[in-house]
Amino acid sequence: MNIKQISFGVLLSLATAGAVLADFQNPVIAKDWPDPTVWYAGGKFYSVATGLRTLMTSSDLISWTDTGDSPISPDARGKLEAISRNIWAPCVTRIGNNWVLYISLFISDDDCKIAALTSTRPTGPFEFRGVVIDTRREGILNAIDPFVLTVDGKAMMFFGSLADGVHVVDLASDGLSIASGAKPLHVAGIRKPESKMVGAYEGSYVMHRNGWWYLFVSGGHYANHTYYLTVGRSKSVKGPYSDREGNNLTAGKAKPILSSSADDWFYGPGHNGDVFTTQDGRTMIFYHSHCKGYDPKERPTLLQEMKWDADGWPYFVNGKPAKAEREFKVRVQEPVK
Repeated sequence: MNIKQISFGVLLSLATAGAVLADFQNPVIAKDWPDPTVWYAGGKFYSVATGLRTLMTSSDLISWTDTGDSPISPDARGKLEAISRNIWAPCVTRIGNNWVLYISLFISDDDCKIAALTSTRPTGPFEFRGVVIDTRREGILNAIDPFVLTVDGKAMMFFGSLADGVHVVDLASDGLSIASGAKPLHVAGIRKPESKMVGAYEGSYVMHRNGWWYLFVSGGHYANHTYYLTVGRSKSVKGPYSDREGNNLTAGKAKPILSSSADDWFYGPGHNGDVFTTQDGRTMIFYHSHCKGYDPKERPTLLQEMKWDADGWPYFVNGKPAKAEREFKVRVQEPVK
């Protein structure tokens, strides 16, 4: 199931029955592919990343093909670049009859925007529809890294980065603006921290499991081994979210569940993943990471099993990125039209 789509749909199998499962190797997208978003439609998976360079496609989440096609129209790219050439951290989801692509436009911590683009097709090309979040209007620094989900027919956006915490706000029914009268609610990370390396979070992702909402965020510095993934949970999608020790996630004290050392093969894991469930109940999560043998600025995309302990908290074997994982048959649901 693509957890972005909270509504129920048609259950599909995307692997041959009786196939022998082997190991697959990370990274599954073996090129610079930071801040990945992954979505499903019509029997295929799609992905775009920071920069919105091309559209990738897959039938099984493991083997990916670069289509070479831009996910956005030339006109849309021109309008985005007129605001900023720093086009970061996309999120794609279905709202009503449209597919909506949200994208971060970074100018400075004091001047960031999140724009929305739409298409009637999951493959685009997406057309520019306008700015949804504006740092100067909302009064929230570093307002980037959107994650949008629909719960009980209502869309909401989690957003925000290291300079001012993660927030959630309700969106209008078409997802193209903030809902009338809605105000952002602070849910994670310290606001205006003394150091972006301490207690500051970004790159949020939210999923629902067994009555709990889980908010995954990343901390540290994206460019080195200090970057990590952590989590809090709540009985309500808007929080408050607490870490395993009971601290509110706004205190910035949550311990890493996925991290690395400077000499690890994969280092600096985290940021803007998507979660899918296999037919045998395993939880697979996407994230980006630096990798030995790549340019230090590059961050390919990895896919790894996330396990759950007896108390319902997620964890990773050894707490580190895995070089290999066991193959799977993925369980997905078509978004309701």
